Amino acid sequence: MASEEELRAYLRRAAAELHRTRQRLAAHSEPVVVLGGGCRFPGGVASPEDLWELVREERETVSPPPAERGWDPEPGLAGGFLTGITDFDPAFFGLGAREGALLDPQQRLLLETSWEALTRSGLDPPALHGSRTAVFVGLTYSDFYDQWRTRVPEADLNALATGSSMSLAAGRLSYTYGFRGPAVTVDTACSSGLVALHQAVSALRNGECDLALVSAAAVLSSPDMFGFSRRQGVLSPDGRCRSFSAGADGWGLAEGAATLVLQRLSDHERGALPALAVVRGSAVNQVGAGPGLTAPTTVSQRQVMEAALASAGLTAADVDLVEGHGTGTALGDAVEVRAVAAAYGAHRPPGSPVLLGSLKSNIGHTQMPGGLGGVLKAALAMRHGLAPRSLHAEAPLAEVDLTSANVRLLDTARPWPEREEGPRRAAVSSFGLSGTNAHVVLEQPPPEVAGRRGGRPVPRYRRARHWPVQSPNPQDGTS
Repeated sequence: MASEEELRAYLRRAAAELHRTRQRLAAHSEPVVVLGGGCRFPGGVASPEDLWELVREERETVSPPPAERGWDPEPGLAGGFLTGITDFDPAFFGLGAREGALLDPQQRLLLETSWEALTRSGLDPPALHGSRTAVFVGLTYSDFYDQWRTRVPEADLNALATGSSMSLAAGRLSYTYGFRGPAVTVDTACSSGLVALHQAVSALRNGECDLALVSAAAVLSSPDMFGFSRRQGVLSPDGRCRSFSAGADGWGLAEGAATLVLQRLSDHERGALPALAVVRGSAVNQVGAGPGLTAPTTVSQRQVMEAALASAGLTAADVDLVEGHGTGTALGDAVEVRAVAAAYGAHRPPGSPVLLGSLKSNIGHTQMPGGLGGVLKAALAMRHGLAPRSLHAEAPLAEVDLTSANVRLLDTARPWPEREEGPRRAAVSSFGLSGTNAHVVLEQPPPEVAGRRGGRPVPRYRRARHWPVQSPNPQDGTS
């Protein structure tokens, strides 16, 4: 029979183990702070503030391909294009002129937006050398290599290959900054950016890193994706995404890049860094054996939304707004609205509909970075107390009765008042052609940190034209 002292020792050990178990469980559900971000989107958007002005002013960004691409487009081809993708400052990032010229524009944008995101977050990038900072990058394709591989000297092919490699994209950022945390490139097609964010949140909660960069980019170096989309029957004839609209007739292809900087809330509270939003929960799942390899399903989308809410420890009534995927295809939008209705509308008080909109109605389908753009839009909407209008939504899709579904399409901008019982909250969806779905639940930062702003200036790059074939002297990087 155990002595009294042995029983006391046993109880002390049990109490200590219980304490450690509680700490582990708390860590796996700890909120994560979005410190800041950097981005490039159509319409001259070069910062999160630019993005907010674009949606607040209800602008759209459809245009023909820029002449600098050198395409011979068919009449009427339009989309959401970035300008100046031939411009870059390789020396700023420790690259030679020729190496910079052979670097895929997507990876150029990852470098630029990551630096901007770090500095806007009040961080000094060189001071992070050797730190446990992770990098998760959403990328799917590069047509840059195929465009140039027969047009550059054979001696340049290896540099062109590494400069276009998706698998090296995350590692390039870690190499440039000297980070020692995980570096992973994620490819789930259009949901890649939001899946990368989910993986970064998990890595932070699991203690694999102390800081995380989440990036994604898409640049159309050739018109091939337009042909693919047209053959799939999903290309908008005029380049517009009419998200959740009765006039939805396909997605308008677009380009972009975005980077977010993430940190655990417990670490953030001990410092003085800014906060753009708090990630309360996230989830990723798969369609599985659905109606087709690339076909979405309401069931899988509803389930990923419910899983993200459970991860956040919240109910549907706690979330005011869903920033939808909203590609503007009749099938995809109807599936998504039914999922929002089942996961959110059905579990809210009658007459208190969840708000629904999509950034794609402004800038088009930017593909991999689309989910991160949605996070920036939702975070800034919470900050400014305004739910922006979703364009082309005057006549909502007819397949779902939104009133009975308890879903309100943002056909006009609406004030977003403070909640009496808690902070403003929004959710962001991203669904991939791969069948991989992602959903993230955000909330306003705590009042004591919401007013902080990053204090470090963003540098002005000495951007000049750097393109694989452009001048007699391949070393000068000019034209």
